[in-house]
Amino acid sequence: MAFYVQKSLAHGPIRFGVSPRRELDQIDSDAELSTGPQGEFVRKSAEVFFFAGSPTPIGSPQIPTETSISATPFWSSLRPDGTPRRWGFLALIAFGIIFVLLGLSVVAKKGPQGWIEVILGAAMVATPIVLTAQQRKKIREREEKERAEREERERRHREMLASYASALEKLRAQVTDETLRNAKCERDALDLPYEIWAPVARQTVLAIGFNALARMSPGRAKEVGDLMRRVAEAVGLTPEDEAAARQALYRAVLWHFLADDRVGNAQLEQIEQLRNGLALNAEDVASEEGIVGQFDRLRGITRTNLPRPQCPIPLGFREYCAFVASGQTLTVKRDRKKRTETLAPAHPCTVIVTSKRLIVDAKKRTEVPLTKIDDVEVDADANLLMIRTADVKHPIRVRVPEPFYAAALIDIASTIDERPREYA
Repeated sequence: MAFYVQKSLAHGPIRFGVSPRRELDQIDSDAELSTGPQGEFVRKSAEVFFFAGSPTPIGSPQIPTETSISATPFWSSLRPDGTPRRWGFLALIAFGIIFVLLGLSVVAKKGPQGWIEVILGAAMVATPIVLTAQQRKKIREREEKERAEREERERRHREMLASYASALEKLRAQVTDETLRNAKCERDALDLPYEIWAPVARQTVLAIGFNALARMSPGRAKEVGDLMRRVAEAVGLTPEDEAAARQALYRAVLWHFLADDRVGNAQLEQIEQLRNGLALNAEDVASEEGIVGQFDRLRGITRTNLPRPQCPIPLGFREYCAFVASGQTLTVKRDRKKRTETLAPAHPCTVIVTSKRLIVDAKKRTEVPLTKIDDVEVDADANLLMIRTADVKHPIRVRVPEPFYAAALIDIASTIDERPREYA
């Protein structure tokens, strides 16, 4: 089976394979980072599998387009929007249809007197349609009058954003007092909401941080952090977003080390220097330290020396436990209208890994032989353990306190060969 880790970093998603972790004395003492000047992964170990998704391009901020009534389908204007007027229109149309059907029935059975109901019902159906059409016409006429003013405003905003984006591009190319002043002037001229231009500004601060770190090394991380603060102030980032950019830089360096299986003594020293230089406190890096601890616990563990915790269930012949933890099963909720999927907690469970099978003991127990598992993936952002099997239509999704440690033990236990020696 295969064991993968997926993680979203500030400049794009990464995915890497996890093989048995090397002992500390097998990790090189080269303190050079596994992160390049553009935030890219730089492979130092020849044994790892790594995949990086398309990095988020640093482009120009875009002005959101204003929705015109002409672009809205007519029948969408008749749908209820929570107001009494729309609900009244809907009720009127419904009653009108009923009157039309009753009138046609009377015409068929008794004669022309049924046309009164047909005409009345048609009028009831037509009234909301006519009133809505008149309302749309008034809105369209008002939009026509406002179009020239709106187009002029959007043209001015596009010019502002283009000048701001150009200033950021020059700042990314070279950070000088002049480019910082230019970026600040362009920022001060903007009169658009922060949410429109902030993403490009954040990416600029992060890109400059990666470049500076590659030039200066973690030993001069304080200078890198100071530079990022100066740039963030010039481009107009809030203190919260500026701090998030420094955290994103730290996370990228650490995760690239983890993906390269290069978290030895020399690399840990570099990570500590980077954390102190970027002025990140213990709370800022608590989750990352917990992940490093999980990977650290795996060093030296093979199929011959798996942990042996006490097992809460009866075991088979020559079967033993390797992992036991309380967790939570997850279910997928789909929103057809928005075409999105979200994960929601389903039931508390106990996840058990033995030398022969995986057991998820929840409201309904699920048991899977290790030989039937195709791959295991850990989503580091959702703290999710996803197990794909050959016999189960949908993957098993569980959340446990140490998903990386659990996934690795499943991977290692799946290599145990229980066959007699003459068949091995």
